[in-house]
Amino acid sequence: MANTGSTTEPTRSVREPNIASSDPLNLRTFYRPRSIAVVGAHDTRAGLESVTSRALAHANRIGAAFYPVNPTKDEVFDIPAVADLAALPGPIDVVLILVRDAEAVVDSARDAGLDVGFFLVFANGYSELGTDAGIERERSLVRAVHRAGARLIGPNTNANAWDPLDELPGRRIGVISQSGAQGRPLTQAQELGVALSYWAPTGNEADLAAADFIEFLAKDADTAVISAYIEGFTSGKRLREAAVAAIENTTPIVVVKVGRSEVGRAMAQSHTGHLVGTDEVWDAFFEQFGIVRVDDFDELVEIGAALARCPLPTSDGVVVCSVSGGSAAHVGDLATVGGLSLPSLAPATQSLLREVIPAELNITNPVDNGGVAVLAGHGARILELCVRDEAIGVMLCPVPAPGGGLTEAVGAALVEFARTAKKPILPIWNGPSVDHPVYRELWAAGLPVFRNVRNAVGAARALLQHPARDPELREVVRLARGLPDPPGPAQPGAPLDESRSTRWLEDRGFEFAAHRTAETVADACAAADEIGYPVVLKGRGPAHKSEHGFVRTGLDGPEAVSSAAADMRSRGAEGFLIAEHVSEGIELLAGISVDPVLGPVVLIGAGGVAAEMYRDVARSVLPLTRSRAERMLASLRISPLLDGWRGAQPVDRTAVVDTLLRIAELAATGEIAELDINPLLVRADGAIGLDALVRLTTPAADVPDTQVP
Repeated sequence: MANTGSTTEPTRSVREPNIASSDPLNLRTFYRPRSIAVVGAHDTRAGLESVTSRALAHANRIGAAFYPVNPTKDEVFDIPAVADLAALPGPIDVVLILVRDAEAVVDSARDAGLDVGFFLVFANGYSELGTDAGIERERSLVRAVHRAGARLIGPNTNANAWDPLDELPGRRIGVISQSGAQGRPLTQAQELGVALSYWAPTGNEADLAAADFIEFLAKDADTAVISAYIEGFTSGKRLREAAVAAIENTTPIVVVKVGRSEVGRAMAQSHTGHLVGTDEVWDAFFEQFGIVRVDDFDELVEIGAALARCPLPTSDGVVVCSVSGGSAAHVGDLATVGGLSLPSLAPATQSLLREVIPAELNITNPVDNGGVAVLAGHGARILELCVRDEAIGVMLCPVPAPGGGLTEAVGAALVEFARTAKKPILPIWNGPSVDHPVYRELWAAGLPVFRNVRNAVGAARALLQHPARDPELREVVRLARGLPDPPGPAQPGAPLDESRSTRWLEDRGFEFAAHRTAETVADACAAADEIGYPVVLKGRGPAHKSEHGFVRTGLDGPEAVSSAAADMRSRGAEGFLIAEHVSEGIELLAGISVDPVLGPVVLIGAGGVAAEMYRDVARSVLPLTRSRAERMLASLRISPLLDGWRGAQPVDRTAVVDTLLRIAELAATGEIAELDINPLLVRADGAIGLDALVRLTTPAADVPDTQVP
């Protein structure tokens, strides 16, 4: 029944897998199985025929045994078929299931005692439906696969992982796509000469997920870069572990992550059943773990190619070298806006450039050579001088649109210089058409070629922030390894009121303004006398006190407190909170939210009653480094106020950073379902909380109020 025959699909050379790297999930066996069984195999029925043919062609290429399973067919592609898996000899490395009742197939393999490594499930109708029945059907399938001692890929996926990959020179890109169709544009990068190592279409990821393939590819010696199309992740913990593996193996990740809009989030969940999560939190995660997020496939291909093909920058500066002053201005402008540094070239560099570039042209950076020098044969020399400058780590080189011979001259210079270049050279192809031999020649020379300035700037930024160049990522790894496993799902309790919230936080080292609770107007006056005037009076009851007139500040005597308390009582206040009136600072908010995938999120932003209107907030997932906390604070639109504005005294930024790190430590315990310190008043002498809300993940032991004696 085993077969090594041929199909109509052409056979291409097959790269031997690298088996030196650790592979705890044995995914190399999935890619290069010794045996494949296809349940529901067909050679005439549309859809099933193409998948069966793909599996057979893969078996032929790698010399694996191939077993078609179909009780209604005597043979498939001239290979004898069997009625069920029980008729097969074991073990079977991969069983590809094309029929709808996948669970029954898995159970039949288990009942027959068949040793199966992986079940690859093509069928849909599971969690992507968004129904309870579809979700439970998927969970039941996973349980069946695990009972059989196997692992599941899919459901709702295909056999594209077995598509032949061209044997091409150069460092390789590993491709992950939760949609099989969305992975196809990435694999077509081979047409430009870009080498690929593996393709992982993962579908619903009921068991094995994108994170598992990220870790597999990160540890693969043949994979230089991971490029991924992602709709959602199933486990924040596994993703964090995979990101750590990528950092440790200095394997950069470039990702398109769907979910920037409500439309994208809804569509992604209906396609593969993934939880998409909050987009701002994903941005934070990607930044913290050195993952490059892009928005489209041209970026994914071109930036991935740059990371695979280019050497690491040795300096942080970027030089723009162009035959056109206009193009130099355009690229230099977008590079600067994109956060790249364009330092002036050293005087010695400029002196050498001036030997071949006319005096009227700029050579500081950007470098405008006017084209005359390149046409005269000095192109490679100009490129070499620009890149040799010690301040320069990356070159951006626009290639002019065809006309006047400049395209050919610049292309020839780039190809010549690429043979010896030790720093990244990023050509930018100007013009709408790539139907030109120079475009292909640049790719063939081992260069990445960019269709627009935006992509080239993104690639330069990605190269400069490569995991091998970013020491902070080592600190992220160290802290990530020390994080406890997240607790299981919990039903958060009701929030503690303000007094109990502040007392709970004070017990954990947070500083708040002196405060007391009171039940009566007389008690409120007594509490104010004890604290000392002026005081703040708050009515207990509604969450948004200011909207109900339940907050009065600057009360400077007993009469003012008594009058305000009586008024709040008439409005329905259930009691009072009296606090020290602290002023002369900037109001921030700090806290914790919990993302459904990534877990605890630390927040800092503009605070006070207008916080929801300003929406000036920075976020970070765990772990939080001190430098990340400093950048969070610096990224706020109100950040200039913290340094003193129009003569005001600067505030203590270190106190805010210390507060954020303390909040991160609290978030790591898993005790917090929600935390909001607002306002967190920041002054020159530190930071102090004025109000707080705490919601715990489990019912709290009684936290007493701080009441008037």
